[in-house]
Amino acid sequence: MYTRCPSCRAQISFELPQSADSFPEGYKHKIKCPSCGVTIGVKIPRVDTTATVQPTYTPANPAASNFEPTYQTATPAPATTKADKKAERKARAAEKKSGLGRNICMMIFSLLFVALAVVGYFVSTEKFEAPEWMAGIDCFDGITPWATLIKDFDTIKASFSNSIPGTILYLLPMVLFTLAGINFIVALISAFGKKYGRAWNLIASLIVAALAVLILFSELLVTPEIKFVEYFKLLIELKAYFLFGGAALGVLQLLFALFFLKSLKRKTV
Repeated sequence: MYTRCPSCRAQISFELPQSADSFPEGYKHKIKCPSCGVTIGVKIPRVDTTATVQPTYTPANPAASNFEPTYQTATPAPATTKADKKAERKARAAEKKSGLGRNICMMIFSLLFVALAVVGYFVSTEKFEAPEWMAGIDCFDGITPWATLIKDFDTIKASFSNSIPGTILYLLPMVLFTLAGINFIVALISAFGKKYGRAWNLIASLIVAALAVLILFSELLVTPEIKFVEYFKLLIELKAYFLFGGAALGVLQLLFALFFLKSLKRKTV
């Protein structure tokens, strides 16, 4: 059978119920408009008068000026379980690289600076006689300032009163040695945790590079009467190549830290 929606005027086709012949006279069968969703009531004619009498269709609420639409409630979202959250965390972790290679690289840089400090300590304390090509490595001795600071703090305190810049330059290898050791431990822990701290490594590498460069120019800063070009010529004459090597190593670590700022997310094809 057919009827027309009083709201959108769309023609609606519907089937009579199987028990239509048992409905009382004037029974209104409710149908829903597929176009606008309005529910309307349709009078079901008696079976014996179907051929002669046309059915009369009236809305479900004839007194209403506007037809009210039928609203359907949205399907509730499924509850998130702990297993789902765990699987989601694993999926996010799988999208990222572990950062193991970056941590190993930072560990190598840190070990090189620790080795410079240790070898510099043996050379400065004359534990062994260094060859000529190792000139300048004693400037990276970060162990002797620690020993002086622990055993004879008054000497460090008195040197601050005499010459603050000179004392600070004397303590620079100690700070470099300590920071390199801390950076190695952090990189080692991060390697086991499969994470790479980009902010920490950038800041630490920046400080390491600055300290290494300051150690290179320490004598120039203490004695400003020496000219810049003459200072470099003197270092070359003394074959203090380890001073240049330490500064270059610090700058190289900083460049790697800048390069490692790149995201660890895997590329999807």
